[in-house]
Amino acid sequence: MPFRFASLRPPPWAALRPYLVFILLWPVAGLLIAGASWLFLLNNFSRELAAAEHQVLAATLKVAQDGATQSRANLGMIDQVLTMIRVQWQALDGAMKLDQFGKMVDPAGMPLRISVFDANARLRMTNANGLWAADELARVAELPFFASQQLRAADDMFIGMPLPDRTRMRYMVRFSRKLLDRDGEFAGVAVVSIDPANLIAEYDDGHLGSHGFLAAVGSDGTVRAFKLGEAFRRIQLLPPPLQQALTSSSGSAFVRGAEFGDGVGRYVGWQAVEGFPLMVLAGADQPHALALVRERERASRQTAVGASVALLIFVLVGMALSGRLALQRYRLTVAQDAYRKATEASTEGFFITAPVFGANGRIVDYVTIDCNEQGAALSHSTREALIGKRVSALSREIPVEPAVALLAQAMEQGSAEGDIESTFGGETTCVRVKVRRSGDVLAVTLRDVTLERAHLSNLERKNFEDVLTGLPNRAWVGKCLPEAVARAQAGGRLLAVLFIDLDGFKAVNDTFGHAAGDELLRIVARRLKVAVRPGDHVARLGGDEFIVILENLNGTGEAAQVAARVLQAFHAGIAIGAGTASVGASVGISMCPGDAHDVDTLLRHADIAMYEVKTRGKNGYQFFDPAFYGAMRQRKQRERELQAAIAANEFVMHYQVRVEAATQRVASLEALVRWNHPTAGLLYPDEFIPLAEETGMIVPLGELVVDSVCAQIAAWTRDGCAPVPVSINVSSRQFNERDMHALFLQSLERHGIPADRVEIELTESTMIRDPVRTSERLQAMHALGIRLLVDDFGTGYSSLSMLQQLDFDLLKVDKSFTHRLGGDGQGEILFTAIITMAHALGMKVVAEGVERPEQADLLARLQCDELQGYYIASPLDAVGVQHEIRRRQAAMH
Repeated sequence: MPFRFASLRPPPWAALRPYLVFILLWPVAGLLIAGASWLFLLNNFSRELAAAEHQVLAATLKVAQDGATQSRANLGMIDQVLTMIRVQWQALDGAMKLDQFGKMVDPAGMPLRISVFDANARLRMTNANGLWAADELARVAELPFFASQQLRAADDMFIGMPLPDRTRMRYMVRFSRKLLDRDGEFAGVAVVSIDPANLIAEYDDGHLGSHGFLAAVGSDGTVRAFKLGEAFRRIQLLPPPLQQALTSSSGSAFVRGAEFGDGVGRYVGWQAVEGFPLMVLAGADQPHALALVRERERASRQTAVGASVALLIFVLVGMALSGRLALQRYRLTVAQDAYRKATEASTEGFFITAPVFGANGRIVDYVTIDCNEQGAALSHSTREALIGKRVSALSREIPVEPAVALLAQAMEQGSAEGDIESTFGGETTCVRVKVRRSGDVLAVTLRDVTLERAHLSNLERKNFEDVLTGLPNRAWVGKCLPEAVARAQAGGRLLAVLFIDLDGFKAVNDTFGHAAGDELLRIVARRLKVAVRPGDHVARLGGDEFIVILENLNGTGEAAQVAARVLQAFHAGIAIGAGTASVGASVGISMCPGDAHDVDTLLRHADIAMYEVKTRGKNGYQFFDPAFYGAMRQRKQRERELQAAIAANEFVMHYQVRVEAATQRVASLEALVRWNHPTAGLLYPDEFIPLAEETGMIVPLGELVVDSVCAQIAAWTRDGCAPVPVSINVSSRQFNERDMHALFLQSLERHGIPADRVEIELTESTMIRDPVRTSERLQAMHALGIRLLVDDFGTGYSSLSMLQQLDFDLLKVDKSFTHRLGGDGQGEILFTAIITMAHALGMKVVAEGVERPEQADLLARLQCDELQGYYIASPLDAVGVQHEIRRRQAAMH
């Protein structure tokens, strides 16, 4: 059956006892927080309610005051109208009319309804027909507005009670004044009837609520007019508490709903109307006035209840987490004990370290919380001695500064790694330290890497060391030279690179063998190390190429001195087992920052400077010259252009006539190649043939020339032109690197022309390299019927026996000999000797460079066979040279 791991046993209560107080703090803290929060909330409710009630009372008082002001104005207007009626009645003895009052309006903008009764209570006049019911007119003397004026001695305006009008659809209040005759006796009553609502100013009932009111009350406590409040209309007398409060002319008070009889409490404000026995009351119902406060209170209570529930849940969760934390702490202690026992068997050291903070909050040190025995051993101490000890106190055991630096880096960045070397008991140990931050503590692992570093150092030494010479190799240069350049740039110092290439090393290899060449390289390496200054670096790049790195130079003169000592090291021959080898050195120097600022450019410029030494004869030193570099780049550009020209066949052929000296008959044509350059125009052979020779491109270029000439001969044959042989120049490199016999054979067959239509011109240097092989090739070509010419004779090193052996047909004497003719007798003597020798060997002689008629005459007398030069004819293209041949043939006939 499968294995099963048992879970940890529940911890004993004794292990959890330190955490019980912390667990019980949660409910105590929760109760205190909840109680304080509710007490604050209730006090806040009371303050808000008191503030709201005060605000409502002030608002109702303001409404009452505004209503009293408006009511006083309205009542004054009515009293003024009644007074004017009385004055006119008395002045006209009752003969007045109401027409002049027809335009007067009540506070609501309606025409005033005026009625006048005489002393017998009869209606004398009115401007409001239909206002009075018949039963009212029958008993006017009994109505309060008439009876009170008839009986009252006071001469003031009477304000009646609100009564329904004749339609019973609305109420009316009647205002009256007594009328007097001219004797001052009672003569009747003038009455103005107004809707009681118009006596009080307009007001928005939304501020007072649906159970609020705005009314005018008489001095007897009865309601005389009302603006708002349907419920208030049914109240005939004000509640006793309110009547008692109205003894003051202005004020505000809260009246409970039971006093009004409808159960609705109201905040009432009142204000007496100055000059009239009325008081304006404004009442706001309590539910409406406190609706916003009650709503906020209800929302706050709900929020408080929710917060209390959340607090309860938080307390319960906190208690659960505290219990869980206590359990985890217990299990962590158990796990740490087990982990420590497990790490004791490990080869790695383990530390738990915590920072020590100073008074300013900064880390001042680190203290060891725990470690295993291997960690203590790597620290040259014991576990008991390390726990609780600060790192700064371990200076005898470990280097403190690098250890503290790694700990500080891990505290800041989360991790750090590095190697620390320590010497204890005369033995040096290297320890790899890895630090990881976890919260406010650091986990440190130690591993002894002494043997590993020694192994890596050995591997690095092998990777960066040249096996043959023991010098640093190319890989070392690639690693260390960038560092040296960076140091030079940072310190503002000069640095030089010497590129050394041995002169004559290939000859040693070819003569004595590769073993001797290896021995020579080892000796050269030792001599170079002796020649340079202490602290300079010598490296071998490969083959016979070396490099010297010079740092901290004060000027270019120091680099030149070292280069001179390097050359001096090769002045004496080098003794090797196979004999004495004579080699030299070509040294190119590149300076940083003068010549370059990066490694690749620095090495390239040193190599270019060395190449310049090679081109100037070798065995010397040269600083990098931008002008030479530019010329070399131009040469490289011309190489690329020449290569492209060969691929695109940008070449054309011109032909120069060669004539017989005695008859001036055309004997042959020399084919001369021209480069039709896309931008530079037509280039002559001396502008590109030497470059083609050096680069080896002369071989494919020669193939193009042979094929073009053979094709042109075939074209002339098809056109019926005179059959004239054409000579083709073949260079030494072309002859030795290409099978010319096969090349000419293929071209002759491809274009279908006879071999006697082609001649080959060879220089003397062609014959020197391998006379036997050259003879075989020339004999094979001669067997085809191709005539052979020695070109530029007199400038090379051919011997008479070689000329006889190779069986040439013609000798072309170099133009330098032709130029001497007529100047002194030596020229004639030389030509006479060459002509005599050539004729004796069965060869004809061609004089090149004939430019004057006296030269042509003299050569004819000396029995020279053929002439060629600008006096005879200039080089012409294929069409022009045929015209020249025809012209000469016509002149002979």
